[in-house]
Amino acid sequence: MRLFAALAVFYVTVLAAFAADLTPQTQRAFDRYIQLTEARLERSVSGQNFLYSNPGAEQKAKLRKGDVLTMPQKTLDNGKDIDVPGGFVQDWLGLLFIPGATIPQVRSILQDYAAYKQIYKPEVIESKMLDHKASDYDIFLRLYKKQFVTIVLNANYRVHYGDVDSPRMYINSRSTRIAEVKDPDRPNSEELPVGHDDGFLWALNSYWRFEEADSGVYAQLEAVSLSRDLPFGLMWLKGFLQKFPRESMEATLKGTKKAMGAKQ
Repeated sequence: MRLFAALAVFYVTVLAAFAADLTPQTQRAFDRYIQLTEARLERSVSGQNFLYSNPGAEQKAKLRKGDVLTMPQKTLDNGKDIDVPGGFVQDWLGLLFIPGATIPQVRSILQDYAAYKQIYKPEVIESKMLDHKASDYDIFLRLYKKQFVTIVLNANYRVHYGDVDSPRMYINSRSTRIAEVKDPDRPNSEELPVGHDDGFLWALNSYWRFEEADSGVYAQLEAVSLSRDLPFGLMWLKGFLQKFPRESMEATLKGTKKAMGAKQ
């Protein structure tokens, strides 16, 4: 216990010495990544590969057995990597199968934003809908992550629902504001300045695809995140930053499936 406490103090002290800034250059490069990613996803909505690579029989069999398939993604700009100076972009994709589910049932679960703090706990500790107009929602989520120390983030999202046809639906969720709470032991306490903080998470967009087939629903989630780049003295933190969005994506998929099971 003493060792853990000492490591936590060291962790906080080091981060304080390496506070990060979200610069306009970083934001512009990330916006370019998102622009090209969304263009790719838009093409898939009306194309044959609505789900990633149009999963084959072997992949679908694994999904129906209960496996969760995850894989890294990368969006290129004319065949070249997109340089994000001062930033660290992660792009993860996950798929699972929800047996017995229908598209209307999935929509009902995902639009119950007040219940997210139960559905997706412990990663979400507070949730609410702020506004709703037609197929667009503005929501608030308080995100929680604990490894060496506890991190709490206040995040606002704009969410759009779209129907391709009766068995297929997509959801685009874009973060509009993410602020790190200064004292995570008091989640309602003061925030650090947006874009000038520890840099764990500056942006997180989520792109859902749902297809009803095989007496259930195939669910796909692509999560694209932006966090700080790491100076040489903080490279030991890379593992944590890599885990954050991937683990959150997997927890979101599994939480959705569990919530569907409880409703059936």
